[in-house]
Amino acid sequence: MDESSAFETENSAMLIHPIRLISNSYWKEKPAFMQQVEHERCWTMIAVEAGRFRYGISELSGEAGAGDIVLCPPYIDFHREMITPLSFFYIKFYYAGEDKSGEEQLSEQLRLLFSFKFTTSERDRLFNDFRHLLRASRMSREESRRWAAHYVYDMWLLFCMEAEALTRFGNVVNDPLMKEAKNMIERHAFRDVQMKDIVEYIGIHPVQFTRRFQAVYAMPPSKYLYSIRMEKAKSLLVQTNYSIDRIARLCGYENGLYFSRMFTKYFKMNPSKYRKMHSLPSP
Repeated sequence: MDESSAFETENSAMLIHPIRLISNSYWKEKPAFMQQVEHERCWTMIAVEAGRFRYGISELSGEAGAGDIVLCPPYIDFHREMITPLSFFYIKFYYAGEDKSGEEQLSEQLRLLFSFKFTTSERDRLFNDFRHLLRASRMSREESRRWAAHYVYDMWLLFCMEAEALTRFGNVVNDPLMKEAKNMIERHAFRDVQMKDIVEYIGIHPVQFTRRFQAVYAMPPSKYLYSIRMEKAKSLLVQTNYSIDRIARLCGYENGLYFSRMFTKYFKMNPSKYRKMHSLPSP
C-alpha cells in the first residue's frame, strides 16, 4: 500500500466513528476523585498513566491501572473510587457521526467485549499519545485544542479498531485465569515481583503459563512486566527531575546501574539521553 492509499484508508476510518472533543485535562497523582459518581450527556474517558482505581458502569464493575482506558457512554452513571493515587487523562467528547445507530453499536460492543475497560495491545502507541497530549497542553489555546483532538481521537480509534476486529473474527481467546495473572503483574509491577510467585498462585506449570499468557496478550508475561516498568520510567524521566537511582527504585529495580542497562536495551539509548531528548520545555 502506498502512502496516498494509507492516508485515504485512515481518513475513511475517521469518517466511520468521528468524535468532537469537549475537554481534556491531566491529573498527576490525584488522591481522590472530586465526584465519585457522574452522569453526563457526553462520552467520558479516563486514560490511566499510573496508579489504580475502581469503576462501576451500568451493571458492570472492575479495576483499571496503567495503560487501561475506561470509557463511559452518555446517560449512564459512572462510579469511580481511587485505590492508589492516580495519574490520568480525563476526557469528554461527543460522538459526531450522523448515524446514531453507530454510537449505540459501539456502546454495546464496549459493554459486551470489554466491560467498559479497554486495554490496547499497542501500548507504545497509547503512551506516545499521552506524551503528545502533555506537550499540547503547553501550546497556545488554539493549537492545544487542535492537537489534543488529534491524539484523543487516536486513543478512541484504538478502541474502535479492536472492537471491529473482535466483532468480525470473534474473541478467540477468553481466559479468565490469564486476566487474573495480568492484574497481578500490574498490581505488583513496581515491587520485587517474581513470575514464580504468580505461577504458584494461579496453580499451573510455568511453561503452560507463558504459552497461555502469550496467546491472550501477544507477549510473554516477563515482557509485559518489562514494558510496564519501562513506560513508567519514561514518564518519570520526562516529567520529574528524580535521580536515575530513585527512578530505578520506583520502577521496581534495586539500583540505577541495572535499570540503566535494561532501559538502554529496551529503547536503544540510555536514560540520560532519553531525558535530554524528550523532557518537556519549562513553562
